Amino acid sequence: MEPATEGTARPTIVFDVLGTLVDQTGSMERRVSALIGLDRGAAAEVARRWLGHVAEQERAIVEGRRAFVPSHELDREAVSLLVRERLLPADRADRVADASEWLQPWSDTVAGLDLLSADVTVLGLSNASRRVLTGLSAHAGLRWHQLLSAEDAGTYKPGRAVYEVAMAATPADSGVPFMVAAHAWDLRAAAAVGMRTAYVPRADGDPPGPGDAFDLRATNLLDLHAQLLDLGPG
Repeated sequence: MEPATEGTARPTIVFDVLGTLVDQTGSMERRVSALIGLDRGAAAEVARRWLGHVAEQERAIVEGRRAFVPSHELDREAVSLLVRERLLPADRADRVADASEWLQPWSDTVAGLDLLSADVTVLGLSNASRRVLTGLSAHAGLRWHQLLSAEDAGTYKPGRAVYEVAMAATPADSGVPFMVAAHAWDLRAAAAVGMRTAYVPRADGDPPGPGDAFDLRATNLLDLHAQLLDLGPG
């Protein structure tokens, strides 16, 4: 990557990670099936229940009904719940406790991040904990200039403080950063703190509603790169 020359400004984009850059649901289903030996239907139910528990607890934390705990602890809670519900065998459950560190990237993710990072400043902003993000980035081959966790804010998206962490990390000369996500709810919350927004569709994402007006809508990360170059400095 060529360094920016003096006086030039690189725009900053802030990526949601889970669901936008990696296939969270499908990857979890496949890992549970491979390591535990469950059939496709049973593995899908494990993933549904696991992710549902984590989402419920994150919502409780955002709403102030529970003290903050990092996502890897919520994953451990989910595994214990699944054992109690007899959806996971107790003697093999530990094999999948770190499943969130092994989520697989979408087909355009690795090449897209490599391409984008040559021309723009790339940040990740995720509800995943620092521990999970470190493992995930290493295993999936994800390239960043900086990686930020909800753990840095002590709450979860869509809590305002999480996006403010990203705003504070944006270089002063890069203009207003873009939040990039496959989840319309994520982009709405980012817009509420003053970020620009870019929607990229993914399976299991949250598509825009009729009233959503995001700054960019890209078909994939390569298209996003082209659109950002067309915009010029922010």
